[in-house]
Amino acid sequence: MTVVTRKSGRFGFGSLASLFASPSGKGKIAYGAGRFQDAARHWRRAAGRGDPEAAFRVGELYERGEGVRRSVGDAAHWYRKAAERGHVTAQGRLGRMLLSGDSHDAEGRWAWFAEQRAADSARSVSEALFPQGRTLAADPQEALHWLTSAADGGDEEAAVRLGAVHYTGVGGVRDFEAARKRFLQGAVAGLPGGQFGLGDLYFHGFGVEKDPAAGADWYEKAAEQGHSRAQVALGTAYLTGQGRTADTREAGKWFERAADAGEPQAQWQAARMHLTGDGLPRNLDRAETYLRKAAKRDHIPAILAVAELYSRGGEVLPDLREAEKFYRRAAELGDVGAQFIAGRLAATGEGSGQNLWEAARWFLKAAEKGHATAAYNAACFLADGRGVERDADRAAELYRFAAEKGVVAAQVALARLFLAKGGGGDRANARSWLERAANANDSEAKALLGMLYLNGGEGERDLARGESLLREAASAGHPAAAIQLGHFYSGGRGVEARPEDALRWYTIAAEAGQAEAQYWIAIMYRRGRGVDRDDEAAAKWFALAADAGHAAASFELGVQYCRGEGVPQDLTGGAAAYRAAAEAGHKDAMHNWGVMLMKGLGVETDEEAGRGWVERAAKS
Repeated sequence: MTVVTRKSGRFGFGSLASLFASPSGKGKIAYGAGRFQDAARHWRRAAGRGDPEAAFRVGELYERGEGVRRSVGDAAHWYRKAAERGHVTAQGRLGRMLLSGDSHDAEGRWAWFAEQRAADSARSVSEALFPQGRTLAADPQEALHWLTSAADGGDEEAAVRLGAVHYTGVGGVRDFEAARKRFLQGAVAGLPGGQFGLGDLYFHGFGVEKDPAAGADWYEKAAEQGHSRAQVALGTAYLTGQGRTADTREAGKWFERAADAGEPQAQWQAARMHLTGDGLPRNLDRAETYLRKAAKRDHIPAILAVAELYSRGGEVLPDLREAEKFYRRAAELGDVGAQFIAGRLAATGEGSGQNLWEAARWFLKAAEKGHATAAYNAACFLADGRGVERDADRAAELYRFAAEKGVVAAQVALARLFLAKGGGGDRANARSWLERAANANDSEAKALLGMLYLNGGEGERDLARGESLLREAASAGHPAAAIQLGHFYSGGRGVEARPEDALRWYTIAAEAGQAEAQYWIAIMYRRGRGVDRDDEAAAKWFALAADAGHAAASFELGVQYCRGEGVPQDLTGGAAAYRAAAEAGHKDAMHNWGVMLMKGLGVETDEEAGRGWVERAAKS
C-alpha cells in the first residue's frame, strides 16, 4: 500500500505515524503541549542519532530555560552540534552568542550559593548543573565563521548581524564592502536592520560614494518598520538638511517616535524641541519626562540638560540640589565638564552644602582629563591642603599645566611660586609668566610685574615700566597697585617725591577699604608730608585703619587720644587703642599699654599685668 508522506504543508497518515514514532516528532508534540522536560528528553535522543534540528531545539530550550535550567554554555554546546551538521539557523544563533559572550542569568545567586558551601562541594554541584559551564566566552573569530556560514546559507538575520560585524570591525579589520553586501542581503529581504545599516553606509560614505539622499531613503524604509535608530537617523537628516530638505516638524515627528520607543538620543532631541517649541509643540512637562527617561539610560547630554534646567531655572524653579545630583551623575559617567561643575558646587556649597574633599576629588578627576581651570582649582586645593593632603610639588605641576593652557590665574600663581624661591633664574621665570598674564590684561599680574621692575636688581630695574604697569593695574581697580603707586610717589626710589600724586593713589586704595592705604594717608596728615599737617584728618584715617585691624594705626590713634591731638583727650580710648595694637604684636604699643596698666591711666590699675607687657615689649 502506498503511504502519502506530505501534501500542501499537512501531514498524511503515514507522516503522522512517523511523527509519533520518531524521537524528534515526540519532542515536537511534547513541546507543543507545554511538556518541556519531555521535549528535552526526546530531542536529546534524536540529536544523539545525528538530527541537527533536534540539537538546535535542545539549544533553544537551554537558552530559554524551558524544561531545563537556563545555561548559556549548554545552549552554545547544542547549537554548535547543530551548526556543525549544517543547520543554518543554529549557525546564526551560535555566531550571535559568540560575538559578545554571555553569562548565566543566575550568576548572582550562584555566587551566593558558592559562598555558603565549601569550594569542592560548590564545584561539583556546578559541574552537575552546568556541564558546559555557566558562562560563554566571547570569540569574535569563531562568531565571524558561523555568521558567514549562516548568511551564505540564506539566513538574512545572520547576514545583517554579519554586516554589523564588518561595519564595526569586531574581531578584525573594518570591511565596508563586505558590510554593504550583507546589509543589502538583509535589506532586500525587508529586514529593517539591513536597511538601516545600508542607509548608514550611504549617508556617511563608508565604502561607497557618499549619497545622503540614498542613505535617508534606506533610513526611512527601516524607520517605517519601527527601527528606532533609523528613526533617530532620519530625524537627524531632516534636522540638519542632509539627505532631506530641512524640516523641523518632520524631524520632530521621527524623534518623538523613537523617543516613545525608548531611544535615549531621540528622547534628548525631542525634549530640546519641546523646550523651544521648534518642530514639536512647546511642552515643558513632556520635555522633562523625556530628559529624565534618557538620563536613566545614562545619556550624558540628557543628564546635563536636566542639570542645566534646574540650575538655570526659569519656568522650572531653580533647584541647585537637584542640579548637583545630575551633574554628579554625569561626572561619574566621565563627563569632564560635569566633573568641573560638580567640583565647583561642592567647593561653594551652592548645592547640597560645602564639601571640600568632594570638590578636590572632582577637580582632580577633571584635571586628569585635561580641564585647565579644574587643574588650577585642584592646584589651589593641593597648595593649601584643603580637602586633600598638602602636596606642593603636585600643585606646582598642575599650576604649570593650567598656565600653559592659558589660565591667567595659574600663570600668576606659578610666578608667585618662582618668586618665593628667590633665585635669579626663578625671578626670570616669574617675570616671563607675569608678562604673559599681563599681556592678557590681568591686573594682579601687572601689579606684581610692576613691583618686580621697581625693585629689581641690576639689569632688571625699570622704573618707567614699573610705574606704567602699576598705573594700568590701579586704574583697573586693583587697590594694592594703587598703594604701591602711593609709595612710589612718596619718594625714596631715586625719583622725586610727588605728594599730591601719592595722596591721590592712597586715597583711591583707602576708599576701596585698604587699611594700609588709610594708614599712610593718616601718616601724611599727621606728619605734614607734602600736605598741611591735619591731626583731625589723621585721626579719622587712623581710626578707619584701626577698625580693620591695622596694628600701627591703632598705636598712632592711641597716641592721639592720650595727647588730645586732633581728637578730645581720652585716656580710656587711648588705652583701648594701645591694647588692640599690643595684642596684634606692636612693640611700642605693648610698652605703652603696660605703662597705662601699671599707672591706672584710662584703665583699672594692674601693676603685675602691666609689668608683663613692658617686659614683652623689651624682649620683642
